Amino acid sequence: MRRTSRSAIWTALCLAALAALCSGKPQAVAADPKAAHTKPADPFLSGPPLTLDQVRRLLHEDAIPLRRRKEAIQNRGVSFSMSPQALETLKEAGATGEILDLIQIKAPAGAVASVVVPKREPRGRLVVKCEPGECDVSLNGVPRGSSDGGVMELAGLTAGKWVVDVSKDGYLTHQNIVNIESDQTVSVAASLEPSYSTEETLGADLFQKIVSALGGEAGLAELASVQAAGSTTIARDGASVRWTVLMRNRPDRALFQARAGAILHEVGFVGNEFMASKKLKGEDAMELPTDFGYIRDNQLAALIMRLRNPRYKLIAKHPLPVPGEEFNLVAESTSDKIAIGLDSALRPQKVRITTEAGAGALSITYDDYLAGGHTFFPKTMEIKPDGRARGIDVRFDNVELHTDLKDTDYRLHGKALPMLAN
Repeated sequence: MRRTSRSAIWTALCLAALAALCSGKPQAVAADPKAAHTKPADPFLSGPPLTLDQVRRLLHEDAIPLRRRKEAIQNRGVSFSMSPQALETLKEAGATGEILDLIQIKAPAGAVASVVVPKREPRGRLVVKCEPGECDVSLNGVPRGSSDGGVMELAGLTAGKWVVDVSKDGYLTHQNIVNIESDQTVSVAASLEPSYSTEETLGADLFQKIVSALGGEAGLAELASVQAAGSTTIARDGASVRWTVLMRNRPDRALFQARAGAILHEVGFVGNEFMASKKLKGEDAMELPTDFGYIRDNQLAALIMRLRNPRYKLIAKHPLPVPGEEFNLVAESTSDKIAIGLDSALRPQKVRITTEAGAGALSITYDDYLAGGHTFFPKTMEIKPDGRARGIDVRFDNVELHTDLKDTDYRLHGKALPMLAN
């Protein structure tokens, strides 16, 4: 007696089940023994056209030889057109190129759809650079995140006009309208202006950095009391006179000695009052006390003390000096304004003082800083009052800081002091 293997029986059952699936009709068992001798038509190969779902399921039936599956498609055809959606479905089901070509051929006449490749939407790229620090970026009112290191790059933007908003807490929002073009990069640079409250915060912080650069409180104490000798050139009305000069200065008192040849003049200050030597007459008697008053009142220690007056509001636009910025710190009161430019070490270098009425305005330049003790002293000063073609140039060659002089040392002496004589 002939035996049939279990695997052959299982394959036959799978074919019968799939044939029923593809034909859509249940298979009846032949009751007449004579019918077994008649070879029935293969419903798997001769059923109605296959639907897209039937083909998809057929592609997953690895138990059916590929040849048989291709024969079914060849003989029965398909009932759907090869649309982009159908093509995607068949590819996901594992259809080979050969089967896709066969389905394309067997698709209903007049319903064969060519595969349409969607046109790529034109897109471009945007680079946003912002100051200061990190900024928030929005496109067309939609937040896109924060910059990294002051830079944000946004790719894949649809071509067309975009509204770019760059913002930061405490700063005024910067807005640009840009035109994005396909495969192009557009750059936007935003330098945000601080709000007034932020300017005050930045100003107070920058002033403290200036104080620290001058040695802090210990350094300012040393600057407050100084004895220095050198020269000064005072120009007025097209003429100039060069004097050898000695200065003793502290907040409440000062003494100046000026010598030109055999001429020696003295001017002493106690508070805002001054007294001059008897030999100081004529034009010098009127001008020298004023010029020495300019030198005294604009010593670096006096400037810092003035800025500490609560009547001034300190304002800055940046935490630190930036290239091209003439004045980095501004002190404003109801009657005057002091603008200060700093050097690379955060020490005052250029100062402009203006009054509300425009009277008494002047420019000051500090240079050639000398390191001494805890602080730095500018050996060179240039003072130019408005209304003068030229001003007052001072150069100190010998400087002593934090002197321990008595009140009597600031009196008029009638003769050259040792530092001046030398």
